Amino acid sequence: MLAVFSLANVSAVATTPYLQSKNINVTLKVVESDGETPFVGAVIFLQSNHQKSTVSDVNGVAKLTGVPADGTLVVEFLGMETQNIAINERTQITIVMKEAAQAIEDVVVVGFGKQKKASVVGAVSTVKGEELRVTNATLSNAFAGRIAGVIAVQRGGEPGADGASFWIRGISTFSGSTSPLIYIDGVEVSSGDLNALAPEVIEGFSILKDASATALYGARGANGVILVTTRNGKDMEKARINIRFQNTFTQPTQVVKIADGVDYMNARNYAILNRNPNATPYFSEQQIEGVKNNLNPYIFPNTDWQSYLFEDWTTTQALNMNVTGGGKRTDYFISATLNNEFGMFKKDPNNKFDNNIQNMRLSLQANVGVLLTPTTKANVRINSNILEYNGSQTSSAYIYQCMFEAPGVMFAPVLPSQKNEDHILFGSKNGGPVSGRFRNPYAEMVSGYSNNSQSTVISSFDIDQNLKFITEGLSAKGMVSFKNWSTTSVTRRFTPYYYGVTDWRVENGEYLYNYGVINKGSNALSTSTSNGGDRLTTLQFSLDYNRTFAEKHNVSAMLVYLQRDYNTNAPGTFYATLPTRNQGVAARVTYGYDNRYLLELNAGYNGSENFAEGSRFGLFPSFSVGYNIANEAYFESLRSVVNQLKLRGSYGLVGNSSTASRFPYLTLVNLNGAGYTFGDQWQTSQTGAIVTTYGAAGARWERGVKANIGLDLTLFNSLSLSVDVFNEERNDIFMQRNIIPAESGITGSLKPYANLGRVKNEGIEASLEYNKAIGSDWLVSVRGNFTFAKNELLDRDEPMYKWDYQSSIGQPLNCYYGLIAEGLFQSDEEVKNSPNQTYTPNLRAGDVKYKDLNEDGKIDDNDRTTIGYPTVPQIVYGLGASLQYKKLSFSLFFQGVARTSLNMNSFHPFTPDQNTLLDFVAQDYWREDNPNAAYPRLVDNINQSTHNNVRTSTFWMRDGSFIRLKSVELGYNVGKFRVFVSGQNLLTWAPFKHWDPELGGGRGLSYPNLRTATIGIQATF
Repeated sequence: MLAVFSLANVSAVATTPYLQSKNINVTLKVVESDGETPFVGAVIFLQSNHQKSTVSDVNGVAKLTGVPADGTLVVEFLGMETQNIAINERTQITIVMKEAAQAIEDVVVVGFGKQKKASVVGAVSTVKGEELRVTNATLSNAFAGRIAGVIAVQRGGEPGADGASFWIRGISTFSGSTSPLIYIDGVEVSSGDLNALAPEVIEGFSILKDASATALYGARGANGVILVTTRNGKDMEKARINIRFQNTFTQPTQVVKIADGVDYMNARNYAILNRNPNATPYFSEQQIEGVKNNLNPYIFPNTDWQSYLFEDWTTTQALNMNVTGGGKRTDYFISATLNNEFGMFKKDPNNKFDNNIQNMRLSLQANVGVLLTPTTKANVRINSNILEYNGSQTSSAYIYQCMFEAPGVMFAPVLPSQKNEDHILFGSKNGGPVSGRFRNPYAEMVSGYSNNSQSTVISSFDIDQNLKFITEGLSAKGMVSFKNWSTTSVTRRFTPYYYGVTDWRVENGEYLYNYGVINKGSNALSTSTSNGGDRLTTLQFSLDYNRTFAEKHNVSAMLVYLQRDYNTNAPGTFYATLPTRNQGVAARVTYGYDNRYLLELNAGYNGSENFAEGSRFGLFPSFSVGYNIANEAYFESLRSVVNQLKLRGSYGLVGNSSTASRFPYLTLVNLNGAGYTFGDQWQTSQTGAIVTTYGAAGARWERGVKANIGLDLTLFNSLSLSVDVFNEERNDIFMQRNIIPAESGITGSLKPYANLGRVKNEGIEASLEYNKAIGSDWLVSVRGNFTFAKNELLDRDEPMYKWDYQSSIGQPLNCYYGLIAEGLFQSDEEVKNSPNQTYTPNLRAGDVKYKDLNEDGKIDDNDRTTIGYPTVPQIVYGLGASLQYKKLSFSLFFQGVARTSLNMNSFHPFTPDQNTLLDFVAQDYWREDNPNAAYPRLVDNINQSTHNNVRTSTFWMRDGSFIRLKSVELGYNVGKFRVFVSGQNLLTWAPFKHWDPELGGGRGLSYPNLRTATIGIQATF
């Protein structure tokens, strides 16, 4: 029998001196439960000295030399029972491996409990904590491609804001939350809490996907559920200490290339002259030559803002220390993780503060269990996170925006002082878009700093009581938990002084200039503060029953009561002062006959105070069935080849109680909402009441009907395949009405809400895993995952469109809506003979040509339709492999996405905001000698929202698919230590070349995703 196993216990552990009365050599024969078949890959080590270790070979044979004759051997293999074997002076020992009834590989964490993997009939994916280890401090960045059914994308790499967006089986709604519920040890948490977990803390990680798995969560489980269990202590002779330290070097995966100064100036002039040859160029030849020849960086600036603002690379550090131990009555697991991440912002040498990003997080986990009586166990779990963030006084997004709106030839970032000023002379220029001057991104970045302090405490206390004195198999559990998150921000900044060059001259070959004040500032630091937070209290009580009758009839049942109370710590509105409460019960009944025929019934009855009385509670039932074909008697001859063959299916109802506002059934009235003037001379004014929100009578949660069919297959005890086909129809989506006549006076935000939307979501997912031990020295593992999820809008209260192509019904969610481009006009004659494009007059050759979908002879908004694939990928996949040879290990992992589009927008040059020029535009814009260009004819002072050439259309739509070498790691065990080097996001292959496609649409100028190289060391004592 072969399965995935870990050699973590083989690594050396600190030993204590012991008396050796006699040393002998021992030969072991390890066999399977039949007593004959050799068992490959069992880990055997001396209990008192873990350095004495070996692994059973293909013949099941293992040898140990120089072990004490009165010692004890420990035999381990994941999925099998751990055995302690007394040597008793024997030199030949036979070990029979036994399947572990509660081994980690055989137990799956499901809603409010655990089930044997062989009896699971719902769609549940599991992953080990060590498989989620990434080089940065954010756990969700490891999800994409590693977990079947999870779609994840990372839209930036900024420390503290680099978490991935993730969805379970895609998106099934266009209103309210699309995120899954997340629980750590039974306590509901946020994605930020999940991201703060160290992989060493995680014992189990389950994704609940279908109705049978999520129906227990009722009106809150429609988007799927993530369940994380943290590690517990063990009954051990001595505590085990694990330490990991790593240092990581980071740099952008790809940087958007901005055109240099000369290209910008020539293109700017061309944009003016190609439309009006008699116009005055923006830049003179003297200015262009001055920049080209680098005559003076202040008179003829040519600033490379990316090099001036950002470091080429930076570092992060991570340290984890955890201790596992316990005895007969008490067990404990404690862990501390310190992550220290730095950003890429440069610091001004004249400032006494550091404006660069530093994100330092301390995560603590303490789990203590006490056996109060032989049948009663109490557990206390505390998870605490302390975050200290320091950075610029402004956001990275605004810094990048300022960089885009500050062409490098307009001014120098800083002018040297000629008059002994007591402040920094930040460069700028008159005539810009901000109060008559240009933005200076460097000034924005270094003119202040921000500090954000956050703390999160998640604590829980539970008691597990075995009730076998009432009846065998009955147990009860009660849990109370409290979670509190608080945040405080302090921002200090000064008002920059801006200066510009007023005139210049050349004396004796030296370029001299004068400067003047454009905007007076202040050196004094102003201070602003803010604070916030929230807290959550939950109560949970459950009864469990699990018993097998006549060795064939396995019956289990569970009943759970759950209550939650959520509050905001710093409420800013009346509604925010009111707690959000949920209450409900859930039940599960399972029956299995002879491990062949499986039946499971689930139901959640719960509700929310967010809805009107009488509509607050609902029932969400589901059922699932399974058939273990491989356990049939007629299949016995094939069982050595086909070890597992299970068919399963489920069907049920789930809900989503998230709405856009609190208490949506209430109509809101502002008693002083509008002013009225009246009288014969209009001399009297009063205020009166207006309706600000119309209540939605009968508002209720979304309902989703989920169906799933799955197959689990294992061959040769080495190759495992799991395939699921799923379908969901989400009904009663809470949305704002679209079909209300304007004559009613109810327009815009006044339009009422109702449960009107419908969406269908369907797809397929598969995971494949291969594990093989070759001899006693080699271990090979290959794992792949594939997820395809496609949704379709069925209804959203659309008006009756004149043309069918205008409707979004039948189209995927999160797609772009725009025009279909037919390329660029190649001549003015073609413009005249084409439909009139109404957005911009006087179009010419080189402008974008659009398709007249309704054939009315003009191009306008009536020619828009759904274009491209969704922004959320419909396909996510991953493929990885690992190879272990003795003490050397190597692994790599590829991850990719497909069927997704990105829309290039807001990047067009020469707007009223004085936008800069991206290099790909400078190299390939339309000219008479370049008719097949990637960019249209240049336009000066272009309106980036309304001009014909910048309209959302297929001309700017790009394929957002990619595949990247997500991670590589090489490790080596040396005694008690393991050293490793690893990399992440090392290589990317994509049809889109201008920026990292995972960032999505826009202009690519944002904090980039990061390529990392890590060196680290692990130790076990």
